Amino acid sequence: MQPSLVKISNIVFSNVRGTTLTPIAVDLRCSKLFPCRNVRISNINLKHASIPISSRCANIKPVYTGVQHPPAC
Repeated sequence: MQPSLVKISNIVFSNVRGTTLTPIAVDLRCSKLFPCRNVRISNINLKHASIPISSRCANIKPVYTGVQHPPAC
């Protein structure tokens, strides 16, 4: 897979809640060439019916506030 040539910045994820079908509920992967900047994540509450869930991040350093479920990267 080729790296993305798109630069993502100034994004807010806020008050996200519900269910997920996958074990990785939060997947934030940005390009090494253009890492994500100024990303804020606030009050994430996701669940799976029967298995533990997690987060995965790459080339991003978000600012977290409030509830983080699954735990932040």
